[in-house]
Amino acid sequence: MPFTDLATVRKHLVASNLPETKFENVRVRLDGLIEVDLPHANLESASERVKRIASNFPTVETGVLMVDEKEVALTEKLLIRDTLTMASDRAVSAVYTEEQDYRVDHDAGVVTRMSTGTIPNSFPVVVWYDYYELFSSSADYVIDYVAGTVRRSSGSSIPDGGAVLIDYSVAEGWAEDALINQAILEAQDIIVRALREGYSAASTDQGLQSGATYLTLAIVSRGMAALMLSRNKGSDANSRAREWRELCDKWSEAAWNVLAPFVNPHSLRSIVVE
Repeated sequence: MPFTDLATVRKHLVASNLPETKFENVRVRLDGLIEVDLPHANLESASERVKRIASNFPTVETGVLMVDEKEVALTEKLLIRDTLTMASDRAVSAVYTEEQDYRVDHDAGVVTRMSTGTIPNSFPVVVWYDYYELFSSSADYVIDYVAGTVRRSSGSSIPDGGAVLIDYSVAEGWAEDALINQAILEAQDIIVRALREGYSAASTDQGLQSGATYLTLAIVSRGMAALMLSRNKGSDANSRAREWRELCDKWSEAAWNVLAPFVNPHSLRSIVVE
């Protein structure tokens, strides 16, 4: 039985707190039912929003009553940043300033009066804004999170040949179970072959368990660095691969430091040179 297991390695990967990378307004054109490559692969499941600007003309709402610091819901949600204008009337006699007179929650479509601003309390304002129309997964589009591709669905409300904007997150800490399980076996083999006399694959020392976990993490990181270069189609593939290589070096050093009392001295080297 290996010194470590999938759950332990996965727990350490999650705890490593690799940054989630978010991308917004990635523009793609969807023709027919043809798959289109996104700039990145290995997307976070269900992290996407596929959308388009709803209208060529701003939406206007009058009589939006700004009371105290209470939230006021506008008719639409998913407001486009930097498109909202708030004024005292349609003639724009007075224009109010975001973050000085009011705040906006763009996703929720909510505005809030700021008591320190110049909007009188219980005052009706006029608001102009643009917003996004949101499309539905399966009904309007199909996305492959691993490959990083998207296409229209049959009967989609996305026009054939239409352009959409896509928000999504890249799964930095993603690693397949198969990769981890293979790394566990590889680490086990490396350690067992290097053990000093008196230790074996049946040993239960905590140091062997910890060292095997770190060595497995190093091997996984080495594999992830290669995957970043082969599967990531974005211009930042090299930087992502470098982050994984740095983790490989860190975990490899930690592994051999912990394993030092259990293995022959000639085995104390990085797995990078294996």
